[in-house]
Amino acid sequence: MIDKLTFLKGSTEAGAASPEEERLMQLFQNRAGLKKAYADLKDEFHLLRDRLKQQEGATIRIQEQMDALGDLLGDPKSGFGALVFFQLRALWKTCHQQLSTFTADLIRQQEAREAAKHQVDIDAAKNTRLADADERLRAASAAADDERRVLAGAQQELARLTAIWHYFKRRSKLKNLDSLRGQVVKADQAVGDLHAERSAIENEACAEFPGLSLAARRNINLAIISYAELLCEHADAYGLAARAKEAVARRVHEMSFGARADCESYMQRVQKAHMAVAGQKQIGSLVRSRLERLRATCEYRNSADTVPTADSLSGNASTPDAAFDKPQAASANGWNVLAEDYWDLYTLLLR
Repeated sequence: MIDKLTFLKGSTEAGAASPEEERLMQLFQNRAGLKKAYADLKDEFHLLRDRLKQQEGATIRIQEQMDALGDLLGDPKSGFGALVFFQLRALWKTCHQQLSTFTADLIRQQEAREAAKHQVDIDAAKNTRLADADERLRAASAAADDERRVLAGAQQELARLTAIWHYFKRRSKLKNLDSLRGQVVKADQAVGDLHAERSAIENEACAEFPGLSLAARRNINLAIISYAELLCEHADAYGLAARAKEAVARRVHEMSFGARADCESYMQRVQKAHMAVAGQKQIGSLVRSRLERLRATCEYRNSADTVPTADSLSGNASTPDAAFDKPQAASANGWNVLAEDYWDLYTLLLR
């Protein structure tokens, strides 16, 4: 192939290539392109085959898990425990969703407030600059008018000096007239520059909203933590907060909930906990009282951090703020939801 291409190249340099030679060159170029395309397709084929093997392995593992779960649910002794396990996971998910909705509402409200304040501050600063530019423009316009009046007076005085004995006086006045004209030009230029400055201020683009302030992000995080504590206490009023956390951290066959009667009791409590969590009223007032308490005791690692240290929140949780139809007394233990990451709290905190 190299010899043929060399021969073709030599013949092309010697004179115009014949149609047969051009077709041959085109064939060689097409062949090289096809070889490259074939190599690319071959690499893609191997990549897709590897991915298919990985997916087949994942499918097999999922099927094994489904079979094991089916066997577990089919066992009269362990089936009810599996139901409790997944219901506890559902309770955890419900609490996380409640916390996520609460967080989204807080962020939206705070962003609306701070964006409005940002626009007001920008407008106020712009109006202040415009007022300053207007004041300087008025002063410059007045100075330019004064210079023109002085120039007009000098010109009128020069026009009166028509006698021959005014020759030397006219020469002096003419020199002074050139200086006055220069001052008028400078004054008019200053007015033009101020007009351009004012127009630039009036037409400049507004700065974009930079996002939530550090103080706002800290307050939102403390409110999220406060609501997470409240959810913990509501779930623990039915003895389910710690069990729900255990369910999301372990596998179904690693947990036991007792006999069938015990499991049924668990399921009844889970149902009531779902209703209590989803039907909370006056969340804002309950969270606000906790927020003030957290704000008074929390500490941060540095001045730019938005998430308080978990140690500074230990022992802050109090007794439940609302009474529910609960089968047992609420736990008196404090909830350090930040240290334990209850309800997947860290995925919602603002950085």
